[in-house]
Amino acid sequence: MNRPTTEIELKISGIKVTLYTYYLRGDRKAIEAIMLENAKFEQVDGESKLKRVDATYRVRMNDKAVLLAVKKLVDKDGKELEVKTETFDKMPDDDFNQIQDALPKPRKKKSTTKQ
Repeated sequence: MNRPTTEIELKISGIKVTLYTYYLRGDRKAIEAIMLENAKFEQVDGESKLKRVDATYRVRMNDKAVLLAVKKLVDKDGKELEVKTETFDKMPDDDFNQIQDALPKPRKKKSTTKQ
């Protein structure tokens, strides 16, 4: 499947980032699964109750969202960089925030309540 992309240039590093304009359904499922994989539930009176959540799941979800949305990274010299967590970890924080701001946005769900 050929998805449309958009390109941004990071303000500090000058890296050109090519991003997909939307996530695939499988991408969203993979991102959301990280939260569920890091939650522990227990049965109390026949109901599932949240027992514990590994608080680092948000970092892993953010990393996964970026990895699935970024198609290509090219530095100022035209060299293609690897799209992997370590590459993003070496970026200035403001550049990474710029990428996060450009990520595809989730579709707004329609309200099921009458107003």
